[in-house]
Amino acid sequence: MTLSNNNTMPAEQFLLQLWQQNQGAISRTLMASEADPAARQDLKQDIYLALHQSAERIQAAELPRAYLFRIVHNVTVDHIARAKRQQWQELDEDTQHQLLQDCPSQEVGEQQQSQQLLQAVRQLSPANRQVILLAMEDLDTPEIADILQLTQGAVRVRLNRAKTELMEIMHHGR
Repeated sequence: MTLSNNNTMPAEQFLLQLWQQNQGAISRTLMASEADPAARQDLKQDIYLALHQSAERIQAAELPRAYLFRIVHNVTVDHIARAKRQQWQELDEDTQHQLLQDCPSQEVGEQQQSQQLLQAVRQLSPANRQVILLAMEDLDTPEIADILQLTQGAVRVRLNRAKTELMEIMHHGR
């Protein structure tokens, strides 16, 4: 069930349904952006707080899911900006296993390929990592454009660049 702008239910109930429907995608996005479980939990709380502060606007939005991911994007970008001098930490085995179990790309290849993909995605530049993560969550170009506040043409260009960078990392390593 996909939520669209629905003004007949209370904003809090609408927000809760939107959160529950997208919790897996949010968790995968955070796992790809932050290796530290405690920091991921803080990010999740920051996102949820930001969602509550925007509950009525999200409910009234034409694309509520895109609005949700814009908030996820903004909170994550702010976090990355604050931590830009720190190196990415390797994910512990439990986290890697959980991410791979939840990941829709598991159908495409073996677990080893998924681990390599995850490691490669984490090596992408921040702009490319964000656009590829959104695409991997089956968001379409208009939704990604809305989230990142770019034109659809700019999103297509970034997706092509991200795919090229990802292929380079996968084939040659970094």
